[in-house]
Amino acid sequence: MNGGLSFVRFYTRKLVQAAPASFVACCIAGLALLLALASVALGTQHLAQHRLELTELRSKARTPVSTPYTPASLAPNLPWFDNAKLVEQLGKVAGENNLPIDEVGYVLEDGTQHPYLRYRITLSVTAAYPAIRQFADDVSSSLPHVDLDSISCTRSDIAVVAPTCELAFSAFFRKDAHAK
Repeated sequence: MNGGLSFVRFYTRKLVQAAPASFVACCIAGLALLLALASVALGTQHLAQHRLELTELRSKARTPVSTPYTPASLAPNLPWFDNAKLVEQLGKVAGENNLPIDEVGYVLEDGTQHPYLRYRITLSVTAAYPAIRQFADDVSSSLPHVDLDSISCTRSDIAVVAPTCELAFSAFFRKDAHAK
């Protein structure tokens, strides 16, 4: 072993004395090669770690977090059908918003295929648009089982400030106590 080391020392000294620039260039090239190999090894390790994380995230994404939504699962949380109470609540919200209701229509849908009752309410109002919008927001927040289906506004003339709007709501109620 000692003979091999002497051999390397001898030729290294001879190379340094004969061509010092070439020796320095070889040393720099060797260091660059070592750095490149270390960088590749580190990059491969990071890549393997990221692939593992990606696999874990994909498996979590495929697993449903909660139970799937079904209308039947929400039906027990709905209130019992009471149209008089609904009319009273809508009137109260309209009164709080100083929104005069011009016309009201109600239709109870035949929902034999649904586990809930759907009660459609159409309102015709004439007021400034911000008041109508506030009314719709207040209905949504105070009556969680009532959804705004559509709103359509018209003006008879450009000079008329307050538009006439048709608001269509759907109120949902429990069906289990009613005829199916």
